[in-house]
Amino acid sequence: MFGNSRCEAKPRALKPWLFVGLSLGLLCQTGCQTLPEPVAIEHQAARTSRDEKALENADRYTILPELSDVRFLVFRGGPLAKLGHNHVVQAKSLRGEILLTPDVHQSRFTIEIPVKDFQVDTADARLDEGGEFLPQPDEEAIAGTTRNMLGEKVLDAAHYPIIEIRSGALTGPGWGMDVVVKIKMHGVECEIVVPTAVEYDHDKLIVTASFSIKQSDFGITPMSVLGGALQVEDTVKIRMRIVASKQSRDS
Repeated sequence: MFGNSRCEAKPRALKPWLFVGLSLGLLCQTGCQTLPEPVAIEHQAARTSRDEKALENADRYTILPELSDVRFLVFRGGPLAKLGHNHVVQAKSLRGEILLTPDVHQSRFTIEIPVKDFQVDTADARLDEGGEFLPQPDEEAIAGTTRNMLGEKVLDAAHYPIIEIRSGALTGPGWGMDVVVKIKMHGVECEIVVPTAVEYDHDKLIVTASFSIKQSDFGITPMSVLGGALQVEDTVKIRMRIVASKQSRDS
C-alpha cells in the first residue's frame, strides 16, 4: 500500500558514494523572510534537547544482516508480459542500527544497503515467493537482469552505490507503530508512512514491514523493450524483516 509519500530530488555529490543531506536555501533578493518568534525558537530548542537526552539513554541494537531479509519484488508488465519474468532482489549485506528509547516514540533507526551486493532471483527466494515467480530463469537471464538493474538506466550503482533508509516520526503502540520512513535512492529522497510490527525477544529486536514504492518517484524510468510491449512495472513491493541484537552499554 502507498502512504502519503513525498519526494525530493538530490543533486550529485562531489564524491559519488555520498548523498547530499540538505539542499541549499534560496538567497534573499528584495527581502527576507520574517524570523521565527523567540518563543517558538525556545520550544524547538527544548524539544531538541529532550530528543538528544532520550537518545543518550537509548538501548543500541545492531542489525544482523545474516538474520535479516530485505526483498524488492519486481513485476513484469505490458501486453507481452508473459514472455518476461517477475524478479526477487535481495539485500544481503545491509548494515545499520536501532536506537530504542525509554519513550518508544523517540526511537530511531538507520539502514544502509550496498546496491552492488544485491542478489537477484535465487532459487530459494523465488520458490518462497510462490507461483508468480516460477519457473526459475536460467543463469544468463539472471546475469542480464543484474546488469540492467545496476546499470546507468536504472539504479546507476556507479554513482549511487548506497540505498539509505532512516526513520522519522513514530506513532501508534510500541508493538505496531506507523513509521515515517525516509528512503534515499538514485539521488532522490522520498518519505512514506509504513505500518510495522515489532517483536521483542530477549536481547533481539525484530521489525517487519511490507510496503510499495514507485521507481518513477526516484527518477528511475522502468525498463521496457519492444516499444513497451514488454516492460517492468513501475511499482515495486518491499518486504522487510530486520533482526537486531542489543549491544552492551560499554561497547
